[in-house]
Amino acid sequence: MNDLDGLLAAANPVRAEDLEYGEREEAVLRGITARRRGRWHPKWSPRPRRRWALPGTAAAVAAVAAAAVVAWNAVTPEPIPRQRFVTSGPAHAVLMAAAEKADRTEPKRFWHAEGEVGQLIQRDHRGHRYTLLASFPTATWLPRDPADGDGVHYYDMGAVRLRPVSPADAREYRLDGSPQPNENPDPDAGVSVPDVPAGPRPDDSVFEGNPARLPTDPARLRTAMLTWVRDRGGLPHDPDAWLFREAPKLLTDPVSQPSQKLRAAVYRMLAGLPGVRDLGAVRDPLGRPALGVAMEETTRDLGTLQWQILLSPSEDFLMATRAVVVRPGEANSRVPAGTAQYYTLQRTAGWTDTPPAQKPPGARN
Repeated sequence: MNDLDGLLAAANPVRAEDLEYGEREEAVLRGITARRRGRWHPKWSPRPRRRWALPGTAAAVAAVAAAAVVAWNAVTPEPIPRQRFVTSGPAHAVLMAAAEKADRTEPKRFWHAEGEVGQLIQRDHRGHRYTLLASFPTATWLPRDPADGDGVHYYDMGAVRLRPVSPADAREYRLDGSPQPNENPDPDAGVSVPDVPAGPRPDDSVFEGNPARLPTDPARLRTAMLTWVRDRGGLPHDPDAWLFREAPKLLTDPVSQPSQKLRAAVYRMLAGLPGVRDLGAVRDPLGRPALGVAMEETTRDLGTLQWQILLSPSEDFLMATRAVVVRPGEANSRVPAGTAQYYTLQRTAGWTDTPPAQKPPGARN
């Protein structure tokens, strides 16, 4: 998407009658545990992933501080903020329609998805400054029956593609020798491709609760997710934007959910968030027609981002999510407005009774 101004001009802000819920949405739902799934990487190209590690003393202090935060939240939990639930408007209508499609979908033996993840990399090497889009394929196989094996998520890091964002970036990239991906710490050896960040705020936790224990009522679902993150480090700076970023991830793993009702509840919860905009008919990163909804979030490092959810107009299919730069920040100052800072897309996703060509680990069938 290059014409951000035109897109934002076409977006209709929600004008809604508001409804306050009672104590129901304030109920504290505890006991949500982090889930673990089996891993199988048939196409994995092993490359070391760097992780920040603190020296011994600092690590011990950090561990004690983290434990203190958790203990404090357990003794005097921060109240979950009330929300004025949106009940009408174009964005609300798009998401409620998606919920109805989810309710009508019949699960099958496997959930299978193939897609792509991308992010921007800014490079300044030997006087050559340019921005690249790094992307790599992803795939998922999730059996409903444990007898069919463990769930599989893999990332083909050996197939990373680097593409200059603009003609000026392409020129500087060529002058720099068109370096390819390489995680060698020596910058002359190639372009380092970091992990795609979970969000724009380093202190925001990623939701890793057990979906099977989440309620299927939209208001209680909101409370449950915010309770989970509050009890593991504190509420996010912007709870609504956090929910808009984290809740769609539940739509990519329907096997761990008790039924399609939770999938529908995710759409309905998103429909009720204030600040969600309707983008109308748009194109996803592959150029496919989609219906878009969005929410803006302002941070220091990445400036103002517009988080977008792109849905299929005809079926229960989350086509893509992306963070589009509205106004750059300190860390992406050279990125033009309208550029996707990072994105995920699904080429295909849905239920199937056909097993993968390579049997998943632990399969007994």
